[in-house]
Amino acid sequence: MRRSVERFGGLVLGISLMIVLLPARGWTQAPALPSTSPPAQAPIEPGERELAIEKEHVLEAIGLPKPDMWGFRIAGFFVGSANYANRIQIVPEFAGGTPAPGRPNQLNFLFDQFSIGVYKTFAPWLWAGASIAVEQHNLQHSHGFNPDFGCPAGGTQPCVEQFGSESPETNVDLHRFNITAVAPLGNGVALSFGRFDTPYGYERHDPNLNLTATISELQQFGRPQSMTGFMGAYQFTPWLDATAWVVNRWENETTESGFSDNNNDKSFGGRIGFTPLQGRQLLNFGIGGWWGPEQDDDTLSKRWIIDVDLTWTPIPKLLLAAEFLYGGESAVSFRQVGSPVADDEVTNKNVNWLAFYGLVHYDIKPWLGLSFRYGIFNDQDGARTGVRQTLQSFTLVPILRLSRLIPGLRPVGVTYARTQHPLDWVDMKLEYRFNLSNRNVFTDAAQGVPISDGHKTSQQVTLQFVVNF
Repeated sequence: MRRSVERFGGLVLGISLMIVLLPARGWTQAPALPSTSPPAQAPIEPGERELAIEKEHVLEAIGLPKPDMWGFRIAGFFVGSANYANRIQIVPEFAGGTPAPGRPNQLNFLFDQFSIGVYKTFAPWLWAGASIAVEQHNLQHSHGFNPDFGCPAGGTQPCVEQFGSESPETNVDLHRFNITAVAPLGNGVALSFGRFDTPYGYERHDPNLNLTATISELQQFGRPQSMTGFMGAYQFTPWLDATAWVVNRWENETTESGFSDNNNDKSFGGRIGFTPLQGRQLLNFGIGGWWGPEQDDDTLSKRWIIDVDLTWTPIPKLLLAAEFLYGGESAVSFRQVGSPVADDEVTNKNVNWLAFYGLVHYDIKPWLGLSFRYGIFNDQDGARTGVRQTLQSFTLVPILRLSRLIPGLRPVGVTYARTQHPLDWVDMKLEYRFNLSNRNVFTDAAQGVPISDGHKTSQQVTLQFVVNF
């Protein structure tokens, strides 16, 4: 299973049936269900006044038309970055890999990702969309090494980890699509078939959908990022909604899992959402879960997670987001791990992991924001990161919204997932991230060379440019 924009409609409910059903990369507003009352207007704060803003798209600011073709809406984004890290994380190959945007202690410029999609509303109850992504990947992982190569079962010979000789790859991905219909049952049952972001928490795989340049450990190792199959959603009341799905498998970029099924069974999941506060002080929280067999050709060993998430805007300039996850899997086996993070072979073991992140974002000025995120991942058995460890990170990100400096230009018209914070056309993020582990999992060793020592900390700096269109 392998590797967004979740659209929230303009309803002040803050969470709608369309949370997980909108095109993952397109930003065309999905039609809201018919309403007999006009939309509520947020009160104007003292000192504020309404402005007549006529430029809806960034192209209109330079005299060009909005990108539409034969009734289809065209939208997407692209991302470039400059990256520096003094060390990278040791992740054995059975657990996947870790992003390595450059060699340790070396500045590297990247064209990270380009995505474009088309979206069409056929009727208030029927719409569809699809997008592709061109993305550069450089997932680095380690292999066990001894004179005969490989770490043998039983640990009879010394074993040392070493990075493989993986080179960056540019992949073209059929990334997101959906066809959605609303059945006239009760308040309307939204039914979709497609490839979606998993609708947990605020974080997403795509950098344009996050208030940081990198994702948390929870998102990277702890849960699926994408899923392909059927989904249904229902809004019981303005404050209560539910979503459920049946999909192929657990898709995660860390393990480069594709969207085709790898066994003869399916995975199931759902989320129940609550929105007790709406309008300016939007508060949304939910609880969800995932259950299914995820090992190749094995339908007996189940992987599961329980996920709790929250977003809250106590004042218009302040956004709080958090996600907590507990997961497990039965009958897991993997090889001996070599030094400097040596551990024994695991055979047919039930494993668990625990993860959390909390994010605070504050708008200092309309064109300047500041985000701080704390993340922790307790890999109790080493099944998700490849090492039994407690992994933490502290991330600080000033965000310069360059497009806000264009007079009269509206934001994109879409918000970050489960928030009222709008996306902007052009962002520049400068991220400093400090990583910490209780094991020596960080190193600056070269590829193809046995890793002689490791460290418990690493630092990385990312200057990221995001352009939405």
